[in-house]
Amino acid sequence: MRTLNLLALVMSLALTACGGGGGGGSSTVNADAQGYWTGPASTGYTVNAVVLDTGETWGIYSSGSTIYGALYGNATTNGNNASITGADFNFVSNTSASGTLSGPITAKSSMSLTSTNGVSVPLTYSSTYDTAATAAAATGTWAFIGRSGLYSLAPGSITIDGSGAFTLNQTNCTTVGTLVPRSGGKNVYNLNLTASGSSCVAGQSSMAGVAYIDTSVTPNKFVSLALTPNKNDGVVVIGTKQ
Repeated sequence: MRTLNLLALVMSLALTACGGGGGGGSSTVNADAQGYWTGPASTGYTVNAVVLDTGETWGIYSSGSTIYGALYGNATTNGNNASITGADFNFVSNTSASGTLSGPITAKSSMSLTSTNGVSVPLTYSSTYDTAATAAAATGTWAFIGRSGLYSLAPGSITIDGSGAFTLNQTNCTTVGTLVPRSGGKNVYNLNLTASGSSCVAGQSSMAGVAYIDTSVTPNKFVSLALTPNKNDGVVVIGTKQ
């Protein structure tokens, strides 16, 4: 199982994604790693990762319509190199593990990282990250697939209103949430969820995370990840605009 290496790779990648470059003399300009990055890992998974302006990194990896895991961590940069320490939540084995990865990047273009065990992920920057998130883009009905550490959500649909509020109903579990634009003018949304019921994916709890809406495809799609406060479980949802 090489998902840990994928996580480290992805996150280092995303954080390395800073771009930038070293300054002259003894002064070094650290690259800014923020952005939305996607690409195929050598393990066969498709990686989607968001690096926030704080260095906090959220991501998922999937294949086709199956979600295999989630990624969470924080990154630091040194010139055009980045390092990220984070956790990989493997939904196949229902386990988590920590790891670190590093490598070079071309700002707002591409990243190419390799793990100590040889896993590689070529990631491409999405320019739609630089388009401000809006309530209007999130409003509407979305068909979704989803996954947590314990089981898959039954596919269904949610309707997000103009304030970003929605309700996700599953058997013996109701999740009320909000999806609202983050400040900063980037295409990232804050996601907050409160689940109640005997069969909720992460128990009866509150979760917080982020979502990204890909407006470059028709119909639009969103990728979201929310984790419990102690970051030991959560839920990934991928939606398609109806």
